[in-house]
Amino acid sequence: MNQTSWGIIGAARIAREQVIPAIARAEAGEVVAVSSASGKAGQYAEELGIARAYDSHDDLLADPQVESVYIALPNGHHAEWIRRAARAGKHVLCEKPLVLGPAELELVEEAATAGNVVVAEAFMYRYHPQLEALRDLLADGTLGDPVAIEARLHFGLERAPESAGATDIRLDPALGGGSLLDVGCYPVDLFGLLTDAEPDEVMGTAVRDHPEGVDTRFAGTLRYGDVLASFDCSFDSPFRGSATILGARGSVTLSDVFRADRMGGVGAMVVETEAGTREMAPTGDQYAAQATAFARQVRTGHGDDGPWRWTTYACRTLDRLAAAATPAH
Repeated sequence: MNQTSWGIIGAARIAREQVIPAIARAEAGEVVAVSSASGKAGQYAEELGIARAYDSHDDLLADPQVESVYIALPNGHHAEWIRRAARAGKHVLCEKPLVLGPAELELVEEAATAGNVVVAEAFMYRYHPQLEALRDLLADGTLGDPVAIEARLHFGLERAPESAGATDIRLDPALGGGSLLDVGCYPVDLFGLLTDAEPDEVMGTAVRDHPEGVDTRFAGTLRYGDVLASFDCSFDSPFRGSATILGARGSVTLSDVFRADRMGGVGAMVVETEAGTREMAPTGDQYAAQATAFARQVRTGHGDDGPWRWTTYACRTLDRLAAAATPAH
């Protein structure tokens, strides 16, 4: 069976609520340790039944019973701890965005190669069956040649008053904050997955209405050959994570393309062609499938070419979008 022993770096909510339970559901191994620099590891481990807790991430990496780590730290710390984990011989599943730019990606690749370890980005949506169904629709000609892709991902982030003196990590530029990196990375990753390419052109615009100067809303337009792609994202709207792919013969809309888990794992796809309209509801456990895929990579000794290629595309494209953005107020 494809299993690995896991250490959790960062006592984060996403690990507690999503990743750790998914590892158990997938039978992808056992979580044997957790570390937190904030002193929360002991209580976290006790509540979740994890055997060992460390107040130092380096101590967790020195644990010989930990084969793989899941990194749930702020964006700005990803590259450093991926490299440290690789040097310690640990395989790495890291939250998105994997790194903050191409320079960090190159360093991470070098560390993974030198350590002979698997490094994967935790884009769980890639593993939901609706993505395979979508790619099948594009491959079998149902939609005709792709013309345009539209995607959006928004959620409401409660902002503390300036007088409170506390800044959410997603609003902290030093930690890789901003809506483009935090949520815009999903549409950008989707574009790379569907086109299997980097864009020929990018344009971006941002709203930066927070004192720290990060983008709280972002919109981008990209061209992949003859295919146009556009997206918007923000911290300022009720949740919406949808995508529409327009083809020469029809279209398909996915209303929960990124977070089908919010709907009990049931995807919602509406296909419209000259033959009529039909609904599809692929069902799956994207977090568990992600854990299974990662454990399989660890056991086989190599990563999957597709996901790493898409990670590379997204990293470079996000960097280009950030550079192209003109602040809008």
